[in-house]
Amino acid sequence: MTPSSAALTALLIQQSLFALMWLVLGGLRLSRRATWHWSAGVAVAALGLGLLLLRDDVPRWLGFWGAIVVLSGGLLIMVRGLQLFCRVQPDRWFLPAWPAIALALGAAQWHGSVTLFVTVSSVSLGLVVWRGAWVVRHDLATEFGARAAAVCAWPFWTIGGVLVLRGLVAPLAPGWVGGPLQEAGASNLAASLVFVASGLVLNLALVALVCSRLVRRLQQASEHDVLTGLLNRRGIESRLHQHARLSARRGQRLSLLSIDADHFKRINDEHGHPAGDEVLQALGQALHTVIRDSDLAARAGGEEFWVLLPDTDADGAAELAERVLRAVRALRVPLAD
Repeated sequence: MTPSSAALTALLIQQSLFALMWLVLGGLRLSRRATWHWSAGVAVAALGLGLLLLRDDVPRWLGFWGAIVVLSGGLLIMVRGLQLFCRVQPDRWFLPAWPAIALALGAAQWHGSVTLFVTVSSVSLGLVVWRGAWVVRHDLATEFGARAAAVCAWPFWTIGGVLVLRGLVAPLAPGWVGGPLQEAGASNLAASLVFVASGLVLNLALVALVCSRLVRRLQQASEHDVLTGLLNRRGIESRLHQHARLSARRGQRLSLLSIDADHFKRINDEHGHPAGDEVLQALGQALHTVIRDSDLAARAGGEEFWVLLPDTDADGAAELAERVLRAVRALRVPLAD
């Protein structure tokens, strides 16, 4: 076995294990639809790698054309999983993309030039990976933040760039690109090792996406009140310290409204705690509709609410407090019974 074949074998084993991992994570309800697509995509890609390794034992069309078609199909399925993870509508071109790649590869193989086949296959695979990078960068920016989304996308940009570069360099320097990957040679060994590293990095990037969403959900749960959806005491105190430091540094005013619902105990005593919960939810919604986009509302505990008002003096805070009073006085909470 040549070093290149050994590297490809290691890649095949690696991807098979990742396919099993994504299948298990889907069973644990961690982004189920996305992880099951990743499991299927990695498994299909591993099948394509297996065909690459068997080029000497299978018909030439299957070892060249069939291997890359299957590999590109696996990457397309993984990109569709990314779109499901990002909760966006899957691309309409998803279904016709695979036949288009197959036709382009078929034309390159019919031409008979290994260099042309390497160009078409590498550029096609690189563009599919770049599409995954765009999905992560563009569609996760709102959830993760622009900087975090860019960090999560860079492995996809990098690997796609390496593949596209390999395809563009192939006609200019055929010796640098090499022939079939399982053959001996320094360039083929380097390419095989790049593919091993790329497969590892891509899957680790997907793991990072899942972990980032879990961390953000845990942070969201730890800083928000389950009943009203507003910040809880921990969340508002953290924001208060941040804004206090910022206001002191910029010389800006900062105000805080402390709001207590009068006679709330009587609601619980006369109508029951479920009715009290509905009233608290209505109060939270009323606060949310009255305050500005820059303000932060929180349920500090029980029937006590806080509203943090950045860049607001006492007169501005009093004006907002009056608007809150008017909204609450006009509030009516219908009960189910």
